[in-house]
Amino acid sequence: MKKTLISLLASSAAVFSAALAQTTAIMDARVHTIAGDVIENGDIIIRDGRIAEIGADLTAPAGATVIDATGKIVTPGLFVPYSQIGLVEIGSQKETNDSRPAEGFPLSAALNTIDAFNPSSVVIPVNRAEGVTRALSAPSAGDKLFGGRAAVVDLSGRANSITKAEAAQVAVMGYGGAARAGDTRMGAWAVLREYLDEARSYHANPNEYTRRPRNERFALSDLKALGAVIDGQQPLIVQVNSANDIRSVIRLKNTYRLNIVILGGTEAWRVADELVSANIPVIISGLANLPRQFEDIDSTLKNAARLHRAGVKLAFVSDTHKAHLIRQHAGNAVAEGLPMAAALRAITLTPAEIYGVDSQLGSLEVGKIADVVIWDGDPLEVTTQPEAVFIAGQQQGLNNRQKMLVERYRDLTRGDLPFAYRGGE
Repeated sequence: MKKTLISLLASSAAVFSAALAQTTAIMDARVHTIAGDVIENGDIIIRDGRIAEIGADLTAPAGATVIDATGKIVTPGLFVPYSQIGLVEIGSQKETNDSRPAEGFPLSAALNTIDAFNPSSVVIPVNRAEGVTRALSAPSAGDKLFGGRAAVVDLSGRANSITKAEAAQVAVMGYGGAARAGDTRMGAWAVLREYLDEARSYHANPNEYTRRPRNERFALSDLKALGAVIDGQQPLIVQVNSANDIRSVIRLKNTYRLNIVILGGTEAWRVADELVSANIPVIISGLANLPRQFEDIDSTLKNAARLHRAGVKLAFVSDTHKAHLIRQHAGNAVAEGLPMAAALRAITLTPAEIYGVDSQLGSLEVGKIADVVIWDGDPLEVTTQPEAVFIAGQQQGLNNRQKMLVERYRDLTRGDLPFAYRGGE
């Protein structure tokens, strides 16, 4: 089993580099471009890892690998906007969990996903087989407000899977922040502003800042890492849920002129118009209905539909090991009033826009990187499965640990199984 799994991961990485010069023609599908209209009986020509042509009634180039997608639906690859993919294997085992530092660790904002990201994680092929081609891999905050710098990665399994390093910085506020700052929101916001002020002071004149007496609570490496946030070049993902906390985030953005993204936002619908005015996107769960804590007491399954109706840019998030369930979240939101086109956009193009990679990813357009999925049905239905997944124009293997375990234990009469799993008489 172990040898087979290692071979699977190795072959996935090896095959990636072999198809850059390959031409593939996907013919006669229902193509959701996301950027424009749906193309009925549409064709996509992939060449050198990018989309060379897209439209109806195209001719497959000579020598191309032709895929008959009649009756199938084609979309861009799914883009998970927040996860710990590649950072955590087994959450309860410390040596396989690099998602957050232990209590008392002196650094926070300086932590960087790319130093720990593991492209051979078995979590990757599981999500890839469900249509996920890109994801944000982000550290979580330890006992400080900042978690560190996140990266956009592809799910090919190849060694160089980093699409965009330092794509965002992560912070936790709401009661999560309060618990790290004197058990009060006043303390959390005071500490966050203090960090931003110190970072601004450092970047205004690093030499002068390091020469003067300073508060040792602020590690220089943390202040350096916050430079791109202070400049507004790097999104700051702030984890909050309540309408009141979201209003505090809006004030923070207006004061410091930051590029803010909200993660959680279970009560975001209550302040939708304010979010639109502040131009703040929201990454939400499409399954949040009943409150789990006081700060999301007004959670509702209609959150996504109400945010969309107001004009808020939104995306969906799920658990890391099942990050692919963002399409189920999107489907549930459609059942609660979100238009299907908006739901598909929320799991493809919008995350690419949030992290500034939309010129290359997130939609099916000529010149863009060919992250493409061929589905056997409606991609927002839970029973639908990908028939083919392409990352940068290369068709990916869809086998993974879960499927291998299913096959191993399907026949319980086999004598090579562990004793407890052998079939009885």
